[in-house]
Amino acid sequence: MNWEEKLNKFLENFEYKDDIVGILVCGSYITGHPSSHSDLDVHIILNEKVDYRERGNKIVDGLLIEYFANPSRKIKEYFKEDYKDIRPMSQTQFVTGKILLDKTGEVQKLKEEAIEMLDKHYSDLNTNINDLSKYGMWDMLDDLQDGLDNNREDFDFIYYCNLDKLLSLYMRMIKYPYHKKTILGNITSEIVRNKYLLEELPDKDIKELIKNCIVLTSKEERMKNYELLTNKIFDLTGGFDIDNFKFKSPVDC
Repeated sequence: MNWEEKLNKFLENFEYKDDIVGILVCGSYITGHPSSHSDLDVHIILNEKVDYRERGNKIVDGLLIEYFANPSRKIKEYFKEDYKDIRPMSQTQFVTGKILLDKTGEVQKLKEEAIEMLDKHYSDLNTNINDLSKYGMWDMLDDLQDGLDNNREDFDFIYYCNLDKLLSLYMRMIKYPYHKKTILGNITSEIVRNKYLLEELPDKDIKELIKNCIVLTSKEERMKNYELLTNKIFDLTGGFDIDNFKFKSPVDC
C-alpha cells in the first residue's frame, strides 16, 4: 500500500470529512528523499463556515500522518505571522506541496499567495541589528571566552545556545530564513536547499565560519571561529565598541 492509499484510508475515517474543501500534501514524500523517520504532512482545508481548527497525528499501516485542518482564513494568518518572523515554513509547504483536492479553487489561491510572499524576499521588513543587540553579541562572546578560559563543564551547552542566538540575529539581518535543522544543509547540500526553497548564504567566508562553528570538535577551534564570525557580523553592521556602548530608550517601552 503506497502513501496515497494510506492517506485515503485516513480521510475515509476523518471526523470532519464533510467540511473538507481541499487537501494539500507536502514534505519529503512530495519533494523527495523521504527517510524511515519521515511522516506525511497533510493540510486539510475546511470550508469557511467552520469555527474550529485541529492538528493531529495518526498512524495508518505504519505511516505516520501529521495533519493540519484549518479554514483558509486561518492559513492566511499563518502566512502573515511566518512572513513577519522570516520563517516561511507554511508558505514553503504550500509552494512545494501537491494539491490532491480543491473543490473551490481555494487551495490554488493559497499556493499562489505563498509564492507571491516568498518572491518579496522580505524587502519591506526592517531587520537592522541595533546597538542593544550588538551588545548582546559582545556579551555572549565574552561569556564564552570566560567559560573556555576557566574550563567550565557546561561550556559546550552555553556555546551552542549562544551560537543559535548569534545565527538567528545574522540570518534575520540578511533576511534569510533560519532553522536549526537546515542551517548546515543550506551550506553543504543542494538537496536541502531545493527541498526547503533556500538560497545559498551570500558571504563565502561567513558560510565557512558557520560550518566550522557547528562541526569542529575542538573547543578551542570552535571558539576561534565563533569569535571571527561575531567580528564579521560586527563589521557588516558598522562595528561595535564596548567602551562607548550606550542605548537610550523611552522609560515606558
